[in-house]
Formats: sequence, C-alpha cells, structure tokens
Amino acid sequence: MGRRRQKAFRVLAGIAMMAGFVLIAFAILTRYAGTWGVPYFGFTSDRGSQCTNNLTGYVCEPTTLAEVEFYADLDLPDDTRVVEGVYRSTHDYELDALLEVPAASAPSALKSLNEAFGPCLRNYPSPLNTEGVTTLCTMATVDAVAESGEPASRLYVVGTGVREDGSRPIYMTIRSR
Repeated sequence: MGRRRQKAFRVLAGIAMMAGFVLIAFAILTRYAGTWGVPYFGFTSDRGSQCTNNLTGYVCEPTTLAEVEFYADLDLPDDTRVVEGVYRSTHDYELDALLEVPAASAPSALKSLNEAFGPCLRNYPSPLNTEGVTTLCTMATVDAVAESGEPASRLYVVGTGVREDGSRPIYMTIRSR
C-alpha cells in the first residue's frame, strides 16, 4: 500500500511540475509576444502608444502626442491633446491624427507646423472639418518630387484653423513611401 501511495505522489508531482512549466512558458509568451511581433498580440510602443500586431505589421490606436511628433517630425506645444489618432506600420507607415491645441499655444503650433510642412497653400481643400473654424490653413505635398529631383519620402496633408475660443484643431494624414 505504501509503494502505491509513493508512486501516485510521484506521478502527481510530475504532472504538477509539467503544468507549472507550461504555465511559466505561457506567461512569458503572453508577456513578450507583442514585442516579438507575434500577430494579434499587443505591446506598448517606445513612445507610449498601445499597439497590436497583425499579419503585415502593427497598428497603434490610440496614439500619444510623442508618437505623432515622432512620425510627423514635428515639435508641438506640450499642452497639445490628441483627440484621435491611428498609426499603421507595414513596410511603409501611415499616420492619421486629429489634435487640439489650446488658445494660448495656438500661434506656436502654427509656427511648428509651417516649419515642418511648409507654408499654407492658397485655395487648397482642407482635410479638417471646417464647421466653426476660421483662418484655415492647409499644408500638403504639392508635387511628389523633392527639390533634389528624388521622389519625396512622404506624402502629407495637414489642415488647421482657429475656432471661436482661439483653440487650434489640427488634422494630419502622413504616408511614407
């Protein structure tokens, strides 16, 4: 009877050890799978956005201001708020973001936008919902070839304006190629 009990104990201990090993491996997999690029697992980007892998790359939604500034190659005021934003990465990237800058920082935001994307274009349609927005400004890739004769590395359309309260909405679409 004692031998049977010892054997049963050893079998149960072996099963418990195997289950523990599987659970530890599963915990490691679920913890790091997103950063390893395993499809359908999530991770946090270096700039704080919540991202999910897919079969061809990853999608970050919502994006943080740091993410928008990084991919737009732009420095906006710190009080800028990301209303909504999506970053998609495959072999290229695509950033769509709606931002809002408070009235106090609105002039410096326009200056930063002009430095990054050039001057406002006249008679160019705005990607921004223009209801209640005045002083519209649209900056865009006008031609697909840079001054050096090489194709531009990114295509963009950025729309901004000023609301009655002085705040500045910004809508941007940037695509690399």
